[in-house]
Amino acid sequence: MPGWCAVIPRAFERAIQARAGAGGAPALSLRELCDAAAEATSLRASIVLTTEARHQAAIAASDGVAAIEDLQFTLGEGPGVDAQADGRAVLVGDLATRTTRWAQFVPAARALGVESVFAFPLQLGAIRAGVLSLYAGRVDPFEPHQLGELATLAVLVTDALLAMQSGAEAEELAWSLAHAADHRAVVHQATGMVSVQLSCSAQDALARIRARAFAEGVSVDDVARRIVDRRLRFER
Repeated sequence: MPGWCAVIPRAFERAIQARAGAGGAPALSLRELCDAAAEATSLRASIVLTTEARHQAAIAASDGVAAIEDLQFTLGEGPGVDAQADGRAVLVGDLATRTTRWAQFVPAARALGVESVFAFPLQLGAIRAGVLSLYAGRVDPFEPHQLGELATLAVLVTDALLAMQSGAEAEELAWSLAHAADHRAVVHQATGMVSVQLSCSAQDALARIRARAFAEGVSVDDVARRIVDRRLRFER
């Protein structure tokens, strides 16, 4: 498979060490951790963090990937969404074969140049920290040892995240993770406001916000900001 390192986990550790500099343990940001994963695999990468309630808290993405993550968040479907919900890796060598599973996500992602997605839940036992996703154009079928290397990479990323998060409250992000990440705090605030406006659950409120964003062709964040700024109100 073109672009894959011979030993991805070792390449990731080298990338981490390079970003840590000459002194001791690395104090990396979430974006630096994501960039190290992208460098190790020669693929575009994203890391999506979630809270214990599995609400999306923050993301970091390599060049050209933020739009894909916004797409999954807006639609509520895609490989990263399934990896987080099911706690298993979602490996798709050809997105064109998944139009039934992700009817809205697939054509939009392919329009952005994505043909292959490899999404791994970042978890340790019952703890799910988020999802590592790797994106590519058309790729050759991967070998079993390459899949094993990617799975090991996901474990290394999980270990790094848990180390960075240690000492922070369960529903709060550590400073090293919060900085250089794109927060979804405004979405959570807007969800609460719509939940009150419609007297519905937070899950139903988020679904309404997502539907509005999709109908208008804008991001969930855009709709959420209008709600929080009181420029948009949902009526029963």
